Amino acid sequence: MPLLLALVAALALFLALLPVALALRIRGAFNTRRQAWLLPLRLAWWSSLLSAVLFALAALLAGLFWRNVWTYVPLAALAGIVLGLLATTRVRFVETTAGLFYRTSPVLSVGLLALVLVRLVAGLVQGLRVAFGDATWPESGWLSHAGLMAVGGLLLGYALVMTRYLCMRTAAYRRDGGVLRRP
Repeated sequence: MPLLLALVAALALFLALLPVALALRIRGAFNTRRQAWLLPLRLAWWSSLLSAVLFALAALLAGLFWRNVWTYVPLAALAGIVLGLLATTRVRFVETTAGLFYRTSPVLSVGLLALVLVRLVAGLVQGLRVAFGDATWPESGWLSHAGLMAVGGLLLGYALVMTRYLCMRTAAYRRDGGVLRRP
């Protein structure tokens, strides 16, 4: 009973803080420049790479149980890579006396945030319909297990490209003695 109560309290806290986190993320997308520090960017790159490897292993395993995972996830990851490549053209670097700063596209950041939010809500609604109603999980489409997993592939593909690009540009800036060059 105490474990169930703790789980319910954690879920309630998560749901209560979700709107605050979303509002702060949207505000940060339009108002924030981030300092380009090489160590955190390298850490982000390696953690994205590790996440992608673990996600690929999970997709291989999930493909044994759910149809279309082996089709949807690689296509979505490829789309995420393409989106990341396009997004790198929208990154703006600024040199100041305090160092190098960058700013990603706020529209793209909010779009990806909306995609994550839609995925969370869709998965929650579909899970509740299956648990408490007479609905079943669809075999294909964006609400299927494979479709919901594909969103993760898209986000990881984007993260891999974006973190690698930011890491390479920051390393080049440091290597060139603090001179910002065009890519």
